[in-house]
Amino acid sequence: MARTKQCQKLLTSHDVRQFEAVVLAVSDLGGATRSVDTEDVAIRCRELGPELFAWRKYPEQVNLELVRVCLSNAKKQQNGVLLSGSGRDGWRLTRRGLEWVTQRTKEQGIGTSRKPTHGRRTAGSIDTVRRAREIARIEASVAWATWRAESRIDESDARALFRVDSYATSQLVEIKVTRLLALFDPGTEHRHFLEVAANVLRVRGINDA
Repeated sequence: MARTKQCQKLLTSHDVRQFEAVVLAVSDLGGATRSVDTEDVAIRCRELGPELFAWRKYPEQVNLELVRVCLSNAKKQQNGVLLSGSGRDGWRLTRRGLEWVTQRTKEQGIGTSRKPTHGRRTAGSIDTVRRAREIARIEASVAWATWRAESRIDESDARALFRVDSYATSQLVEIKVTRLLALFDPGTEHRHFLEVAANVLRVRGINDA
């Protein structure tokens, strides 16, 4: 998988801290669009960087407790609030986490000479079908029409775009925003539009991490 190879290259080519390694593992497991179990993260960490979470006496084993601690650390403000979730509910990338993974990949020059990720997905795959469906929905929205005509997005239209009402918790808004952003490659028009719309919610205090 191309994404897995990118994460492996990041871990071997840069001084990645342990809490950052678990963020990469969550990303690699699709944590931008779904919750990921702690044990799955531990196994992926073992695959991506075997030495980072190995026991001292039994290096072939992954230290699950250390992975748990690092997952919790990745939620902290001082570490950028890159993840949300818990051991019970699973772990997800926050919008900040998605942006962090994208930036680190860009800094390392990983994948810059390749075609966009979404262009490499198999026609008819779940992600491709969902992306096509969301493009149609986005382009039919009031937010899209206003943005294209007037370079602005109203808060009510941003809410409708992300399907959140005034009663939605910040956690739910975070999940819906990140899930939709993750469908589109950075630098594309739809991704930029969604980032602008997400910022409207953030400015209004709805989506503060």
